[in-house]
Amino acid sequence: MSAVKVMAPAQPRSWIIEDSERPWTANAERSWHYHKRAAKVREAREAWGWLARVQRIPALGGIRVDATPLIRNHRALPDVAACYPTVKAAIDGFVDAGIIPDDDPFHVPTITFHAPSLARNEGLRIKITEVLP
Repeated sequence: MSAVKVMAPAQPRSWIIEDSERPWTANAERSWHYHKRAAKVREAREAWGWLARVQRIPALGGIRVDATPLIRNHRALPDVAACYPTVKAAIDGFVDAGIIPDDDPFHVPTITFHAPSLARNEGLRIKITEVLP
């Protein structure tokens, strides 16, 4: 009689990255001059790419992104997806860092925005979860 070896399915790896700068919102971005917007996007791309490199996140075939704004109090709650422009710049930074080859739907099939979470400092938390083939 031969034994059948059952292999457990591989679990996707995940990483949590936090930035201590309050994410800018879509509403704020609409009022900016395009030079200011370009500078903010460039700065955020560089920062998030650097934060990903510090965590030594390897090159991945695809990722799921979970974004949670961090707030100090409930007085001025942003809309759930208001931080979209910052998250988009962060994902571009992950491309720049070589974590994913592109930010198209094949490499980033899901972006989930969570309600703001209370924290000691304002900022943005992004969880990257590997998409397994």
